[in-house]
Amino acid sequence: MSDTVALSYIRMIMKNLNLLIILWISGIIYFTTHKIVEASEAHNFMEQITIIPMEPFKIVGISIITFLILLTIMGIKRWDLQQEIYFVYYAIVEIILCLIIMWALDFNYNSIILLAIADLLTYWKNTKLRISVFVFMFLLYVITDIAIYQNIVQVIPISTYLTYYNADAKMIITSVKGVLNSCNTLLFMFYMVLLIRVQRMENERILELNKKLDVANEQLKLYALKTEKMTETRERNRLAREIHDTIGHALTGIIAGIDACRKLIDFSPEDTKEQLEAVAEVARNGMKDIRRSVKALRPDALETLKLEEAIKQVIGEMKKVSHAEITFCNLAGELVFQEDEEEAIYRIIQESLTNAIRHGKADKIHITIERVYNTIIIHVKDNGTGCQKIEEGFGLQHMAERLELLNGELSYDGTDGFVVTAKIALRWGTLR
Repeated sequence: MSDTVALSYIRMIMKNLNLLIILWISGIIYFTTHKIVEASEAHNFMEQITIIPMEPFKIVGISIITFLILLTIMGIKRWDLQQEIYFVYYAIVEIILCLIIMWALDFNYNSIILLAIADLLTYWKNTKLRISVFVFMFLLYVITDIAIYQNIVQVIPISTYLTYYNADAKMIITSVKGVLNSCNTLLFMFYMVLLIRVQRMENERILELNKKLDVANEQLKLYALKTEKMTETRERNRLAREIHDTIGHALTGIIAGIDACRKLIDFSPEDTKEQLEAVAEVARNGMKDIRRSVKALRPDALETLKLEEAIKQVIGEMKKVSHAEITFCNLAGELVFQEDEEEAIYRIIQESLTNAIRHGKADKIHITIERVYNTIIIHVKDNGTGCQKIEEGFGLQHMAERLELLNGELSYDGTDGFVVTAKIALRWGTLR
């Protein structure tokens, strides 16, 4: 059994024990008063006291009802811990209720104060106020215990009632009252020792947690620095990919266009002019993409066009400058996805076209986009020279990195021309 659970059990036993003591004392007063009346000893009894006693049933009723109210207040306080001022109110109310119980019993019982002290100290966390309330209530307990109050308040001692019993009965009544009081006092002392122990352990636990929190904060700072460096690295790589894709595509188109111009210039100046216009258009678009890449934005085509239109535009530009036969087949329906997914698809097709013409010297390229459940598959095949032993260059690496960020995968084959296959698992809500 944990110490906290033990405290709850002891507090419950103290409540029941206090109820039993109140019932015992009020019962003795009640039955003794009726015994005096029945024995016609009322005149003699009144000569021994200085005040008129309360009616016996009122003594029982007031003390029991007030005690039940006290228990209710204690129960409510456990769930009403919002503001410190509330505890002050609860402390005042509990002290008043204890005084009412003691007054109803003619101050023949004061250990109810110990129950209130135990309850208040359990839930009150403010150290200064706890000490003040504890000192006040303990002084109240001492004053009522040594009967200093009798000089101020007129009461009827229980010893007056016991004079109407024989020696054996008097001894039994006094012994039972003494045993019950002693048990209540011992329980209170044990409770206080256990409460101090629990609170000390709680303080130690809080100190240990603070130490762990300090260590966690240091680790978090280190992790934040590491994350910042990783973020910077990823951003540099991303910008490098953007610039590579943009410049690579633009330069490939320009080179292919210039090569075509060299062949046309001797026998067809007009066609050469048209070709140069196409080269200039590719260069201008490439410059726009470079500016946007430096600013970490999407490709210019995706800023102004839908994905499928942007793909057709880049295909058209490449066809103009390279005279390659490029076909595009969309089997996936409407191409509307998240921005990073659209950008990845666009860049993979752009890079594949660039590689096919620059490295593979291809003149026929076929692009297919299809969808299998929630996976988009991009298939780019050319009739270029191919490559038996493929070494990943900057372009293939960046394509793989883009797909990795989207939990996709990249595969390629250079045995018959060159084939690039990219798969992207679309996130929820991206399928239309």
